[in-house]
Amino acid sequence: MRKEEKLLKTLLTNFRNIDIFFLQLTFTLIITGIIFAFSSSVYESHRLTNNLWTMGLKQSAALIIGLCVMILFSRVNYKLWFKSTTILSIIMLIIMVITVFSNIGKASGGSQRWIDIGGFQFQPAEIAKFSVILLVSKFLAKYKWNDFKQILPYLILITLLILVILRQPDLGSASILVLVTMEMLFVFGWPVWLVIPIVPLTGLIGYLKLKSTPYQAERIAYWINPYLDPQGKGYNLIQSRYAFGFGGLFGAGLGNSVQKNRQLPIPHSDFIFAVMGEEIGYLGLTAILILYLSWILRGIFLINKIQNKYGRILGTAIIFSIGTQAVINLSVATGLIPITGVTLPLFSCGGTSLITTLAMIGIFFNILSTAESEDKISKMEVSFPA
Repeated sequence: MRKEEKLLKTLLTNFRNIDIFFLQLTFTLIITGIIFAFSSSVYESHRLTNNLWTMGLKQSAALIIGLCVMILFSRVNYKLWFKSTTILSIIMLIIMVITVFSNIGKASGGSQRWIDIGGFQFQPAEIAKFSVILLVSKFLAKYKWNDFKQILPYLILITLLILVILRQPDLGSASILVLVTMEMLFVFGWPVWLVIPIVPLTGLIGYLKLKSTPYQAERIAYWINPYLDPQGKGYNLIQSRYAFGFGGLFGAGLGNSVQKNRQLPIPHSDFIFAVMGEEIGYLGLTAILILYLSWILRGIFLINKIQNKYGRILGTAIIFSIGTQAVINLSVATGLIPITGVTLPLFSCGGTSLITTLAMIGIFFNILSTAESEDKISKMEVSFPA
């Protein structure tokens, strides 16, 4: 019993060292997300399993696992990731290659993205995203922009991970990683003339990818004008727009979405934001956007106060990654960019995505709590010199 009490006391101390407002924002997002995961998935659950709550319960199970991982990672010193970055990234690259180029990988929706072990499915690309974040954070903390020989192995490993994700194909995840990498290079001191050439290079790779996969090129054409094929290629975007229109200013009420019932494809994942728009209206969506924006801005504010260079860079990469993914999902649902399969962090159904996101938040918590503890020790040493 004493061990349990000691563990609980240590855990409470760790969380006490974290900004209370940021904690409130985080758990508000988590609770709101699980509510909409249940609400958006009832029809698909019933259609697939004859039970309204199957997907919601699976998401709840993933949430419990994710919260346990978040708590665990909040207690693991973040500097451990600096030491294990390379080996973890190589392992993830091997797993990604096996997923894409062998029979172990499971194909769904035209993409070979999943591994199925004993009925449990997970998406390695979600963990590979974290590997890229670790790689970018390590070389930015360790080397200057002109240390090309030292940086080159990291850049090669990052490029290989992104290319394998692109091969699945998963253009959405690859885009997130390219954007986050560019954001990090720009923010942490790389010259603009080095960062900007990444844009045309990425555009060229994207163009070649579109040429090799015509269905993705069609997505752009039907994104520009979905009414060219309203019952086919343009159907998803049209139904998403209908959902926002039906919601109006105040929404139809929680659980009362019509579009999630047979009309809007993947309402519990890629287009969960459209379902939310129909149920809580533009005012409700505005509140969600303010919540997300507050979380991102508060996170950036807190991480900028961290003295340790690696901790500051890693924390910024985590905020950028989650924020960029959210922006892409919202942009897809509202028709601002072509449709791509990217989940809305903490909201969309998807166990691997939720667990990985919560794991990264746990690391972010550890950076904040460790820095706070180190700061207190430093002040004590100044006040009471040996």
